[in-house]
Amino acid sequence: MTITEPQSVARFRKYLQVKTVHPTPDYYACKPIVILKLEGSDPTKKSILLSSHTDVVPVFEDKWTYDPFGAERVQQEDGDFKIYARGSQDMKVSGSCHLEALREIKNSGVKLLRNVYAIYSPDEEIGGADGVQALVQTKEFDELNAGFDLDEGVPMIMDKVCVWTAERLLSTVKFTAHGNTGHGSQFIEGTAIEKLLPVINGVMALRDEELAKLKTLKQGAQIAAGEVTAINLTMLEGGKQQNVVPATYSVTFDIRISPKRDAAAFRQSLIDLAAKNGVECEFKFSETRNPVTNFDTSDAFMSVIDRAFKKHGLEYVQIVCPGATDARFIRLKGIPAVGFCPMINHDLLAHDHDEYVLESQFLNAINVYVDIISEMANIN
Repeated sequence: MTITEPQSVARFRKYLQVKTVHPTPDYYACKPIVILKLEGSDPTKKSILLSSHTDVVPVFEDKWTYDPFGAERVQQEDGDFKIYARGSQDMKVSGSCHLEALREIKNSGVKLLRNVYAIYSPDEEIGGADGVQALVQTKEFDELNAGFDLDEGVPMIMDKVCVWTAERLLSTVKFTAHGNTGHGSQFIEGTAIEKLLPVINGVMALRDEELAKLKTLKQGAQIAAGEVTAINLTMLEGGKQQNVVPATYSVTFDIRISPKRDAAAFRQSLIDLAAKNGVECEFKFSETRNPVTNFDTSDAFMSVIDRAFKKHGLEYVQIVCPGATDARFIRLKGIPAVGFCPMINHDLLAHDHDEYVLESQFLNAINVYVDIISEMANIN
């Protein structure tokens, strides 16, 4: 039996087939930011933003069952379909749901009071400097007159929607040591790696402390991860040849600082650790402010989300996003922003091999967004 593919799914798959993958995404030449507008009757009222990013992370094609940019629609035994593609979860699914919800609202003839803008931006996966971070500094962004931002989320493996009201600060740090060089057969003193090792050990000790703290939290890692600071050694660089002691060695850590921690004090501790050992310390990203959106159902915008979730039988929990999203730049403008994806009991495969979205959940998510957007945009 042939099952007709919904047009919304066909459009989603076409979007997934666009290879916006780093380091050379299809938009690389100009890095466009696309803003779509569904006009309301009173443009003086604060608008609603629907924010998503168009870029995706690289893939290891040999680890995929299907072409990661083929957007294959594969039927399952229960009759549902899995749509396999890089970006199907992170996060072209949100952008597609936003667009399909706006399409349904427009076609229904429902009139909105407030303007609604769907924003499609580049480079979120590499920090957002040429994307939303740049956008929010422009006159064009100010003219959107934004009052609330519905931002990205990912499907949840648990039975609750996670609503991100804050996130950890991205703080990538590189330590570089310089020392004596010489032949590998000799005991060279004062080498770069000798200076660097105490720094590595010190940062890894901080990592152990945060991991131990996470294990004491009762909510579980998926919910509580944002409550602690994540630290991972991601790059070691040095050496030209196996029998030459390197004159320079460096190590890079990917650090996500929890809003529960004093970011300035934490960074200073890393600077002090480097100075103590005669090592250079360079922050690749040095965000210092980390606003938190207060999710209070007495607020008109927040109550809309609460009612929509209840209508669709979705429980939810407010958490700190364990990663970093473009919502942080919007919050810095004083605009409340929350991120979520109304998909539950779903494998979480963002950035992983064989990333996919269940078609039934994609279609249900569109309905959730229709309810949220249409009611939120009609708040007087």
